[in-house]
Amino acid sequence: MISWKTLRTLCLVLLLIPVVHLVYLISRDTVATLNNSPDAWAAEIDAYARQDRASQLPDKPILVVGGRRVKLWPDLEELLAPRPVLMRGLGDATVDDLIHNYQRLIGFYRPGSIVLLPSNSEFHLRANKDAEALVSGIVELAELDIDHQSNCRFYIISPLKTPLYPSDNATVDESMRLLQEWASDITHIEILDINALLKKTTGEPNPSYFRADGVNLNEHGYLRLSILLKSAIEAD
Repeated sequence: MISWKTLRTLCLVLLLIPVVHLVYLISRDTVATLNNSPDAWAAEIDAYARQDRASQLPDKPILVVGGRRVKLWPDLEELLAPRPVLMRGLGDATVDDLIHNYQRLIGFYRPGSIVLLPSNSEFHLRANKDAEALVSGIVELAELDIDHQSNCRFYIISPLKTPLYPSDNATVDESMRLLQEWASDITHIEILDINALLKKTTGEPNPSYFRADGVNLNEHGYLRLSILLKSAIEAD
């Protein structure tokens, strides 16, 4: 017969397994985020490749790319149905990472539309870019896509203003000014400003649309983002 002490120890171990797994995942993502190499996300790209081999890929899908914010984005496939949607988020990848991995992450799928959701790492940790550097990277990604598929619609979502980093607001505003100026006469590119739907009456980011981390959207914030994207797609 198992003693009470042994049973209690076993229960404690079982309870700790999910916690240990969570710590491992967070540590792995943090290490990858701090790694400036564009190959830092190779394991995730390989996982997508295995998933693709085991399934039938849709024709001309709406392809959503970016970092962790893409992976956290819920229910977009259902909202945009019957249009096929593929979510391809890589850790906290930056636009530079997407450019480096373009063929495997974007070109391979031959999308009908591309949606870019910039990562928080563009301004912190991994990249520490200013507005000009971010927009330069986005322009390079869009031009790379033109070289591969000239008729692909490209939706660029604004960098997010967040409760945690109010010092980013001026950089986000300048990024949007540069993006809108660049895209003003390019018919297949549309800039979507989600910040207008996530702010308080004072103009500051509304924490009620963000997770407790103050950086990533919660379900209410993502719902607003999803509706903004759906409206843009249906208007085309």
